[in-house]
Amino acid sequence: MKFIVENMKCGGCTAAVQAKLAALEGVASATVDLATKTVEISGAVDADTVIELLTEAGYPTELAD
Repeated sequence: MKFIVENMKCGGCTAAVQAKLAALEGVASATVDLATKTVEISGAVDADTVIELLTEAGYPTELAD
């Protein structure tokens, strides 16, 4: 699954997003790209769960097309 993640402005932001995703049950891997403000996740995780987790952490998130 690929997501668009807003408000990522620096390496600290990408590290925070990466840490949140790493702690989420069902995430096998997550690749955070600051330049494109996207996250690609593999594993057995619900898209709505990812969106809620990152949005509540201050990174408004939506599923990419």
